[in-house]
Amino acid sequence: MINDEKKLLNYMSKFYKIPAAELTQKYTLTQLEDAYNEIHYKTRYEKHLDKDETLPNEYVMKEFSPL
Repeated sequence: MINDEKKLLNYMSKFYKIPAAELTQKYTLTQLEDAYNEIHYKTRYEKHLDKDETLPNEYVMKEFSPL
């Protein structure tokens, strides 16, 4: 999450390819923060998938087993 409003507006204006002033007319800061978080977490997830890391079976069984 970006705590600085100016950085958030700058990043999102580059992402949407529209001026920051137009962004603030179309979206609230909360909506922009939510969109940024979604972009950030989806990117991290995609990077994780690209690493092709697998979890050990013991971990999966311990973590997700109902017993």
